[in-house]
Amino acid sequence: MAAAAMPRLKLRRLVTALALASGVIAFANTLYAAYLVQREQLIANTLEANRAYAVKLAEVTDLYIESLQRQLALSAARAPGLLGSKAALEDELARLILQADGIMTAAITDSNGTILATAPANLGFEGRTLVQQQLASGPRPMRGQISTPYVGMAGHLILAFSEPYTDAAGAYAGAIINTMPLRQGNEFDKLVGDHFYRDGSYLYVVDGTGTIIYHKDKERIGTSEKSNAAVDALLRGETGAMPVVNTQGRHMLAGYAALKHGGWGVVAQRPLDETLRPLQSLTSRVVLYALPLGLVMFLAIYLLGRWISRPLEELAQIIERDQPGASAGDLGKVKGWYYEAARLRNAVTTSQSSQTRRIDKLNSDTITDPMTGLINRRGLALAVARQQQAQQPFAVLALDLDHFKRVNDAFGHGVGDLVLIELAAILRAGIRAEDAPCRVGGEEFLVLMPDASRETAEKAAERIRAATASHAMPQAVGHITVSIGVALWPSDDSDIEQVMAKADQALYRAKNAGRNRVEVWAEAALQP
Repeated sequence: MAAAAMPRLKLRRLVTALALASGVIAFANTLYAAYLVQREQLIANTLEANRAYAVKLAEVTDLYIESLQRQLALSAARAPGLLGSKAALEDELARLILQADGIMTAAITDSNGTILATAPANLGFEGRTLVQQQLASGPRPMRGQISTPYVGMAGHLILAFSEPYTDAAGAYAGAIINTMPLRQGNEFDKLVGDHFYRDGSYLYVVDGTGTIIYHKDKERIGTSEKSNAAVDALLRGETGAMPVVNTQGRHMLAGYAALKHGGWGVVAQRPLDETLRPLQSLTSRVVLYALPLGLVMFLAIYLLGRWISRPLEELAQIIERDQPGASAGDLGKVKGWYYEAARLRNAVTTSQSSQTRRIDKLNSDTITDPMTGLINRRGLALAVARQQQAQQPFAVLALDLDHFKRVNDAFGHGVGDLVLIELAAILRAGIRAEDAPCRVGGEEFLVLMPDASRETAEKAAERIRAATASHAMPQAVGHITVSIGVALWPSDDSDIEQVMAKADQALYRAKNAGRNRVEVWAEAALQP
């Protein structure tokens, strides 16, 4: 009845299905591998393109800054000779604004940071003292400086470029300062803003503190971007490319380059999803082009699978019809047109007896402890199942060697194994022929005694205990003892697992009472 209920999936269909599945998996794997390669290539190309773009723009911006600083340096060299005339100072500053692209205002200060003149003139700033932020790096810079973005006197967000000038003795006498407004669409904005891509890419510029001084979103100018990994790399003076997550949580592919001046850096980045967008159409085209050939391949696999499986299916039918064996004449009719099918056909008859012997040996090995020759847990489970099925009561003896760890520690595990083998021999000698001794693990043993009364089990346990205590163990180990717990099924409990547990509890009671003892569960339960 059980055999009739089993599914009858024909070998031909199974082989064909496996072949087709292999083809589908291979085809899908090829497509996925191609997708991954293209994805990695797109990301790598985008990162490199953004890095190169950032490097190029950094170079151009460096040239722009150098141009501003050269113009400032020229005015700083002329400044000492013009200090006596405010009009001359204003003319020089006005010339500086005209020559320097992107500059809104210019000013000259004395050594205390007090403004002496401005351009355009009459701004009303003369006599005011600039703060440290506006002088870029303190009130007495000895070389050209670039400030961090700050809100100027007119309320604009400003960058300041300053160049010191000295008196006749070479001492610091003051500075000439150019100011560049941000968010105003000036030459600096055009320099870095007119070149961003049209595919979601954009760039931004940060100063030496990680503050944005240019961004296509003007509201971002003046905000800090120090939490960005690419900006952190820029602040360390590095140039490179990496995937990042921007402040809006969007994955970007960023290239970055540090400027030589002011600690500035340029970041050019493109959204990852925009970079990978071409993959969708590319993958669709690959599938479309590969589909006809794939269908032909699947058809060939199907036909080949049927052809290969036919001899095996015929062989299986003969064996099933002629159980327990197939006649030589029937087997000879199987068309073993390929080598393996012919060998299988010729080996079926002789393999049956060999297989039976191997199965018997395997069954024996799976229920036997290889070291002691006793049955193992699997064998014990089978023995218990037989007793339960026959409703035959039995006693359980749980044994454990006392202080066995000392033997292993003092003599080594090899000697400990010899002691376990000796104990197994003592067990066999101390029990009945129908009893089943078992090694359940380590130094723990168990004996299953069918139809044994409490008195019979206790006597057997005492016999084993005494024999163990009097036996001289090998390798100078000397005498060791064993503690034993006894329980009965179903007298002590109808649940076999509970009977095993109660035998263990009786064993632990023997251990706690001084070892080298036998404790029976019924007695142990009655005692305090």
